[in-house]
Amino acid sequence: MASRNFGRVAEIMTANMKFMLDKYTMEGSVPFDNDALPNESELRLWNLAQTTINNIKHNAVIMVNAGYSGDIGLILHGRISSVRTKWEGVDKITTINVLDSEDLSKREVTEIAFAKGTLASAIIKQMAGYIGLPVAQMTLNQDYRYQDGYTAKGKVTDIITEVCKDCGTSCFINQSKLYVRNLRSGADGVFALSPDTGLIGSPEYFEDNGIQGFKIQAQLQRRLTTASVINLTCREWSGKLHVRSGSHRFSNTGDFITEVEAIM
Repeated sequence: MASRNFGRVAEIMTANMKFMLDKYTMEGSVPFDNDALPNESELRLWNLAQTTINNIKHNAVIMVNAGYSGDIGLILHGRISSVRTKWEGVDKITTINVLDSEDLSKREVTEIAFAKGTLASAIIKQMAGYIGLPVAQMTLNQDYRYQDGYTAKGKVTDIITEVCKDCGTSCFINQSKLYVRNLRSGADGVFALSPDTGLIGSPEYFEDNGIQGFKIQAQLQRRLTTASVINLTCREWSGKLHVRSGSHRFSNTGDFITEVEAIM
């Protein structure tokens, strides 16, 4: 275990309330990936007062910071999709599901006709506006021009995915922001991962439709998310990898880890 990762810290914040790992029994699972469908996280808190539960509202903004003493950061920013509470023996457990999307009610459009010659970037920006997502990055391989115009109809995430495909570019939602870019491009910071910096066990090699990579487990690392760059150093392999999916998991005494699939 890397000595620098000492003192677990996690905090859940919503409606001017803050739930700290050292004061509440809680756990969470926060997934991330490289498609335009919002990810759903699950947070669980034990034995909250009923008045507190009543203030955790559907569609309210919720954020989670996590890390270690002196080094914490945001791992989740989204809106609450459901809240439910049930008893398990003597414990009252409140489960909060969080969708990485700003407004679930605006995820479909009836029909929008774009004029001849409209650029893909304009369509993507307008569609992102319908689901309330700021565009954090947009680097298109080709800003495709629709010479005959374009008709947007149906699920907004499907429309964005289709337009990005025409541009030969990936897109994904992360922490309530839209990213339009390839995983292997961009000015992402490089995180050096080794047994000294939190690597757990041996990375597992995989090959998927010609894409090679490793499944990696590490102590919870808030810097790792979709499109993060890992400079991996271990007995099995050393080199640069690009994260395409994974999850953060935290709890008081159980898992406090980040798992990723990273490609070469």
